[in-house]
Amino acid sequence: MAETFEESAFSKLPPKLQESFFELAETAAKRISKILKDEEEKLASVKPFLKFRKMPPELKEPIRVGVVDGSISPKLSERLGFRIGVYAASYMVLDGDAIVSDDDDESMEAGYIMSPQTGSPLHTKKILALLCTLLERRMALKCMEKYDVDLMLIDGSFYGFRTRCSEIKEKRFEELGIEGPEIGGRIKSGWDLIKEVYEKSRILRNSGKAVAVIKRIRTSAIDGWLISRNWSLDDALNRNDRAILRALMRVGEYFDYVDLLGENGTYLHYSGLKGWFNEIKKKIRGLSDSEKLRKALEHVNDKLRLQITTDLCPKGAGEEEANEVFKEVLDSKRIYVRLSPYAPPACIELGRGVDLDFILSYLRKSGNPATGLPFPIDLIDENITLDRRLALEFADEVESRLLLNPELDVDNTYGEFESINPQKME
Repeated sequence: MAETFEESAFSKLPPKLQESFFELAETAAKRISKILKDEEEKLASVKPFLKFRKMPPELKEPIRVGVVDGSISPKLSERLGFRIGVYAASYMVLDGDAIVSDDDDESMEAGYIMSPQTGSPLHTKKILALLCTLLERRMALKCMEKYDVDLMLIDGSFYGFRTRCSEIKEKRFEELGIEGPEIGGRIKSGWDLIKEVYEKSRILRNSGKAVAVIKRIRTSAIDGWLISRNWSLDDALNRNDRAILRALMRVGEYFDYVDLLGENGTYLHYSGLKGWFNEIKKKIRGLSDSEKLRKALEHVNDKLRLQITTDLCPKGAGEEEANEVFKEVLDSKRIYVRLSPYAPPACIELGRGVDLDFILSYLRKSGNPATGLPFPIDLIDENITLDRRLALEFADEVESRLLLNPELDVDNTYGEFESINPQKME
């Protein structure tokens, strides 16, 4: 059977555009070359301040590990009458190297969301993402109970879902015409959904067995720390923490933020110090050096508290509830571990009560050289990732079933499911 090769995106362009993009690539390479040379010099000066610890030896005895992941359709299917998205989640259980959950009919679940073609698609995507996270949390807790695992790995931060929750908090789904298998019952509004995801995440994090593996890193706490030395953006590397550590860590080492930041603030505080630096600069002007850091972290703490409680607390929440939620989110411990010379360090977030040495020994044993991540995370990702065409095909399947319904007008049904863009299917 002859091999098939997918045509490259470049080759599909008109020759004139191909030429333009190749010229632009040359321009970009020259500019970035200078940036990388400057960065190498800065990295050399930063390295003495970063402490890298040796990981303990590999775990010798086999353990039972559960892993869960979810996936949403990368694209919504945009029809004339509806906006449609799908999601799924799955867990897997390994005894040592053997998968023991293959015959488990409960190990995979799916869902969908349909909303009218009105309002912001960003809100639909946020609701879709939260529904998927809720399914992930439920399945993780089910897996832990059913298999009594020694360790539960989840893909993504425990509270990474909180960003932009405030945008959908006041939305009432029935009034907006939003429909799905989870909508209704206990989940009638954006706040109901957020609360359910938060509570399940809190239970999971406090189980004493859960560890989060974070693949998409946007924090820049190291840059924030560098800025705080002289209060100048010129000292920053303008790289996220993983990119900086990738250049400095060796295989078998781990980095703990506490070794750099001490007890004065968390990685979120120092990352915020960079993000809100222009505001901070005005606040600390004229203060003594000893007061600048205190005032800067105080300002970041207030900003973080407002941000987190606005996303994760109900409207009109009391001081006690707001403080509890804020402390819960800030309390997560993050480390980076270098498991492969061919991949960047993995970012690990430890749940409460999880032993650091135990996790480090397990990670050293289970690292995948190709990705630098624990091998079960790669297995579950391959198992559950949804194709970008799935929402479109799901919408087609719904349409075909509706067209067979004799009680519905065929032309009206067809019109509702026509692409919102008359030139192509979206």
